[in-house]
Amino acid sequence: MSFTLHSVFFTLKVSILLGSLLGLCLGLEFMGLPNQWARYLRWDASTRGDLSFQFKTNVSTGLLLYLDDGGVCDFLCLSLVDGRIQLRFSMDCAETAVLSNKQVNDSSWHFLMVSRDRLRTVLLLDGEGQAGELQPQRPYMDVVSDLFLGGVPADIRPSALTLDGVQAMPGFKGLILDLKYGNSEPRLLGSQGVQLDAEGPCGERPCENGGICFLLDGHPTCDCSTTGYGGKLCSEDVSQGPDSCGSK
Repeated sequence: MSFTLHSVFFTLKVSILLGSLLGLCLGLEFMGLPNQWARYLRWDASTRGDLSFQFKTNVSTGLLLYLDDGGVCDFLCLSLVDGRIQLRFSMDCAETAVLSNKQVNDSSWHFLMVSRDRLRTVLLLDGEGQAGELQPQRPYMDVVSDLFLGGVPADIRPSALTLDGVQAMPGFKGLILDLKYGNSEPRLLGSQGVQLDAEGPCGERPCENGGICFLLDGHPTCDCSTTGYGGKLCSEDVSQGPDSCGSK
């Protein structure tokens, strides 16, 4: 099921604005190497919660994100499949998957959010949503593991991983930044084969006169609403009206 969530996307835009006050986003650069990974403190996605990040890639396959219940039934996996984002998840051993309509392997920035609300899980990509819904006997997802970005460590026992073959999936190649659990930044527990401090699309500070840079449809955009200026880069003084007829 496909839909555009205008109110949700507005909330996401506000969140991006708050997270980009300095005009600079720091993140992680993944090289697509074997056994690369970044490990974050567990995301409690059991009943309700939002997870979001920005990313850029030019490859068509790779593991973006993974978490599970320690090898029993439940998991959540984000991956690139033929250049599109696939959200695959399981609750109480009932499994489903949704696939984004648009391709993202275009070397442009994209905004992704996973929103959990009990039996319903929504993949939101640049404002367009794909919803997956299950009818398991229990209405929650059991989350035990930490959250992994870009790959899963090879030293984790396969029996402790719910999704078969997840360790063998190609690692993500590209940039991921501004990872958030709700409005909070999770703690990075460790990483391997990952470069830190990669600048995001607002790193060049394109907005003038105090405008705030945020990502919209994969492109850096300026919010000029509090500056007294307008235009694409907040460079046009809107307080000065046009000269009256016959003025000299």
